[in-house]
Amino acid sequence: MVNDWGNDPELVATFRAEVEERLASLSSGLLSLETHPRARDQVTALFRDAHTVKGSATMLGLDRVVGVAHLMEDLLGDLRDGRLKVRRDLIDLLLTASDAVGRALPGAVMPVDDADLEPVVAALRLARSGADPVAVPVLPVPAATEEDDDSTRVRDAADSVRIAAHKVYDLIDIVGEAALGARRVEQVADSLLELLAEHARWTKSLRLAARDDALPEQVTLALHRLLGIGDRATAAGAQLRELVEAQLNGVAGVRDGAMGLAMVPLRRVVAAFPRLVREVAAASGKDVVLEIEGDGVELDKQVLDGVADALKHLVINAVDHGCEPPAERVGAGKPATATVRVTARTAGGHVVVEVSEDGRGIDEDAVRRTAVERGLLPPATTLSGPNLLALLCAPEFSTAATVTETSGRGVGLDVVKTSVDELGGSIDVRSEAGRGTAFVLTLPVTLGVMRCLVARLGAERFAIPVTSVVETIGLADAGVTTLAGMPVVTRHGRSLPLLDLGDALGVPGERAPRAALIVRHGDRQLAWSVDRLEGETELVVKDLGSFIRRVPGVSGATIAGDGNVVCLLDLRDVGDRAIGGGALVARPAAVAVVDDRPKARVLVVEDSIGVRELERVILEGAGYSVETAVDGLDGAARLGSDNPADIVISDVEMPGMTGFELTRTIRRTKGWERVPVVIMTSRGGEDDRREGLEAGASAYLFKGEFDQAELVETVRRLVGR
Repeated sequence: MVNDWGNDPELVATFRAEVEERLASLSSGLLSLETHPRARDQVTALFRDAHTVKGSATMLGLDRVVGVAHLMEDLLGDLRDGRLKVRRDLIDLLLTASDAVGRALPGAVMPVDDADLEPVVAALRLARSGADPVAVPVLPVPAATEEDDDSTRVRDAADSVRIAAHKVYDLIDIVGEAALGARRVEQVADSLLELLAEHARWTKSLRLAARDDALPEQVTLALHRLLGIGDRATAAGAQLRELVEAQLNGVAGVRDGAMGLAMVPLRRVVAAFPRLVREVAAASGKDVVLEIEGDGVELDKQVLDGVADALKHLVINAVDHGCEPPAERVGAGKPATATVRVTARTAGGHVVVEVSEDGRGIDEDAVRRTAVERGLLPPATTLSGPNLLALLCAPEFSTAATVTETSGRGVGLDVVKTSVDELGGSIDVRSEAGRGTAFVLTLPVTLGVMRCLVARLGAERFAIPVTSVVETIGLADAGVTTLAGMPVVTRHGRSLPLLDLGDALGVPGERAPRAALIVRHGDRQLAWSVDRLEGETELVVKDLGSFIRRVPGVSGATIAGDGNVVCLLDLRDVGDRAIGGGALVARPAAVAVVDDRPKARVLVVEDSIGVRELERVILEGAGYSVETAVDGLDGAARLGSDNPADIVISDVEMPGMTGFELTRTIRRTKGWERVPVVIMTSRGGEDDRREGLEAGASAYLFKGEFDQAELVETVRRLVGR
C-alpha cells in the first residue's frame, strides 16, 4: 500500500522528534556498550531503539530509512544473541548507520541520497556475514554555498520546542506586555489607595465634628451619607488591593509558565559530546573519558543555541590542547586515561557551565611570550594568573605550534568569548600547572527576564544586567586619583579608568556622581560613574521593535511601574564607542620591573571569608604569593613548616585562638621568630593596640580605616620587596 503520510509536515515533525530521540539513545548506548561489551541489557535496549526507528519509518513509507534501520536491528540482534562479539569496528559502523538514518530523514540538515546509503547498507550486510574487520564507510559532507548555508539550516531545523519556537516567544512577549500592564495597574491602585486613606482621615474628623457640634438636620444627614460612602470606598479599596495582588501573582505565574515552554535541558547539546570526545581523542592518539554532570539543568532555548558552538569549542580544546598522551601522563605520575568534565549548576538567575580537564595546565610563560610578540603586553611584563589567562580569548590568539584538523588555527576561544558576551554572560579561566584547566561560563537562564541594577543618571533611570557588573563601589570611599591626566580608581591593586556614564550616553542636566560600576571590557576593567544606584530588581525586557531598531548602547527596554521607559544598557557597546570616540585614550601598559627573586609569601589568617578573600586578591594583585588560614588554630598549624612565610597578616577575634595568641606562638616557633606579623582588626582601642605590640606584632592596622594602599605599603616595608 502506498501512502502520502510523509508529506504531512506535522506528522513528519512528530516522527522526526521521536526518531532523533531514539538516535541519540542509540549513539549514547553504543558508546557505553564499547566500554562494557558484555552488557546484554544494553544491547537489548539498542535493539529496541532500532526496531522503533524501523517501525516508524515503515508507517511513513520512508523506505531508505527502513532498509538501514532493519539491518541495524539485525546486527544488534546478532550481538545480543552472541553470534557476533562486540568490536570497535562494529560500534563505528552502527554509529555511522545512526548518522545515515538521521541525515536521511525529511528536512535533515545535511541530507544524503540513496546512493550515499548504499555503502552503509553493504557494510552492514558484510558485518552480519562475520567479516572481521569491516571497513566503515564515510558519509559525504556537502559543501556550503551562499544559497544553502549549513549554519542557517541547523538553526531552522532545531527551531522548535515541541511547537514552533517563534510561537513560544510571541507568547512570552504578550505575557510580558500583560506583566507591564499589571504593574501599571498596581501603580494606579496605590495612588487610589493613598487618596482613600486621606479621605478616611477627613471623614474621621467629620465624624467628630458631627458628634460635638449642633448641625442643621440636612447637613447632618448629608454628612452621614458621605461617611457611609467613605466607609464603602475604603472597603472597596481593600478589595482592590487584594484583586491587584492576585492578578499580579496570576500574571507572574503565566509568565513563568510561558517562559518554561522555551526552556530546554543542557543535555540537548552535551548529548553529542561523548562521541565528539571519542573522535577527537582517537585522532590525537589520546585516551580520554568524558564525565557530564547537571545535563538536566534548563536554559532558555535562545541561550542554549547561542552557546552550543562555544561549548563544543571548549570540549575540543580540552581534549586536543589540555589532555596529554597516555605515555606523557604515566611519566608525570598520572593515570593513562585523561578526564574531561562538563558540569552545570544553577546559581540564582544564572547557569554556571564549567568545562575542565586534568591535563598539563596552561603554560603561562608561552601565553606571556605570545602576548608580548603580538604587542598585547610590554616586554618586561610579569602579568600572571587570571588576568594573563584572559588574553587567551583575544582574537586569533594561539600558542599552538602546529595546526591540526580540530584546533590550533588561532580561532575558537575568541569565538567562545564573543558568544558569551552577546548573551550577557561572562567567562573565567582557571589553570594549574600539571593539574589541568577549567573554563567557567556564567550565563543568564533566560533573555526575557533579567536581574538588573537600576542606576540614576540625572533625571533618567537605566538598567544594567547584573552579569555585566563585577562590583559596585561608592566614590566617596574609593580614593579617586588622577593618572596621566585621567581619573582612576584603584581596585585590588589595579588602577581602573573612571568614565562618566552620563556623559557617554549624552544625558542632559546637572549630575552628581556618587557611585561607580566596575565592569569587564575585553581583557581589562573599566569603572563607570553614576549618580546613584536604586537597587537590584527583576525586569521584563523587550527589544526596541522594528520602528526604532538599534540605539547605540541600548539592548532593550522595559516600562517601570510609574509608566516611564527604562532602557537596558549594553556597557560593552558603550565602552567601545567611548574609547573609539576619544573619551578614553588607550595608553600602553606600565612596564613592570623584573625581579628574579621568588615572590614573597604572605600568610593571611582571617575567619571572615569575605575579608580573607579581599586581602588575598589585593596582595596577589600587588605581586605576592598568598596562603590563607581560616582561623588562629589553622594558622598555628602552618607553623610546623620548615619554609616559613615572609610575613603573616592576622585578625584578632577568631575562634579557638586569637590573633594575639597566634602572634605569641609565632614568636616562640623555631624558624618563625623573626617573621613580621601585621595585626588587621576592628578593635581600635589603645589597650588593644598595646596588647598586640606587646605580643610581638610588627604593625597594627584598623579595618575601620582600611586602605588597601596602606596594607600593600606596610607589607612591602616589612618584607623589603
